[in-house]
Amino acid sequence: MRIAIDARMIRQGSMHGIARYVYQLLQGLKVGTSRHDYYVLINKDSPLEQMDWPSYVHLVNVNSPWISVREQRELPQILKRLNVDLFHAPSFVAPIFVPCAMVMTIHDLNHMVLPQFYTLFHQMYYQIVVQRSIKRSKYILTVSKFSKKEIVRTLALDPDKIFVTYNGVSEDYKPIEDKLYLEYVRDIYGLPERFIFCVSNNKPHKNVHQLVRAYCYSNVDIPLVLACPTDPNLIRIAENYGKKHLVYFSKFIEEQHLPAVYSLTDLFVYPSTYEGFGLPPLEALACGAPVVVARSSSLPEVVGDNAIFANPFDYKAIAAALESGVYDIPLREQLKKKGLGHAKSFSWDQMIEKTIQVYELCERQGAPKPTPLGLVEEA
Repeated sequence: MRIAIDARMIRQGSMHGIARYVYQLLQGLKVGTSRHDYYVLINKDSPLEQMDWPSYVHLVNVNSPWISVREQRELPQILKRLNVDLFHAPSFVAPIFVPCAMVMTIHDLNHMVLPQFYTLFHQMYYQIVVQRSIKRSKYILTVSKFSKKEIVRTLALDPDKIFVTYNGVSEDYKPIEDKLYLEYVRDIYGLPERFIFCVSNNKPHKNVHQLVRAYCYSNVDIPLVLACPTDPNLIRIAENYGKKHLVYFSKFIEEQHLPAVYSLTDLFVYPSTYEGFGLPPLEALACGAPVVVARSSSLPEVVGDNAIFANPFDYKAIAAALESGVYDIPLREQLKKKGLGHAKSFSWDQMIEKTIQVYELCERQGAPKPTPLGLVEEA
């Protein structure tokens, strides 16, 4: 089977959640042999061009950028020229017209559930393009049972059409004990001796403003390090509480340094109100960091009972969770031990294996049920 995979979101210095998902999928396809041919769609200067690929993986340059009007014309032309049997759109980006079968990965429904946080262009793109693409896809992959329920509820899709393929944790995410390397990473990013850490962006649903308010309200006196763009509104909140000197904004942290930062931090916190999966708290657990997360969306499903939970809409509740995470030593040690074991149950290999099974299910036109593949998920 000739399978095309859109990998244009993989760009130098921009390995967000979807890009990491696609990168891990492609790395898995490199292992061993395959009876399929894979055509990986990239833009110019993609980091994928610097890697070695087996003979059955072909990089195909695309002129139109990821999320653009031009891709609606160019992608179908490329798929037709390559005589592709199956197109995997591993994000919400897909052409309305595709000359072959299609599988989509829908990581979350942020754009539909929280439209007020997105531009009019993004709202229209999701309503016109994405919804049509989802409904014409042969199967949908998603990254949590929460997201599957959201897709069924919001788009009225048949649950049997949707398969959950959890994200995984890379083997690089583990406790780092090399003190010289840890100090090297600390120096690169100007990290204090002790700190609470949050990696995020400034989108409203990420809830960083509530975290800063909670931190300032709490009696925690070790610094808060935010790996997100500097935001004057967040600085203003800290000023009002007299804690501006304790709130740090880190520059972009390269992925190869994240395990060290997770290993250095006293506490990782992820206060997001809406996630399709939520990979950072799981990676923090894998590195032995105690974790505070919001009791919302997919996060309880992903971290299980291995974190401290807080109501993301109540800054006093988040403040209490921060205090427990920093000062309750027995709880911290218990969570660190349990979290290490829990994180190991999430494997990129499992995601890759299930994804290939769905590809091959598409190949078997007319197969009534996917039960023989062991892919049926709980609704």
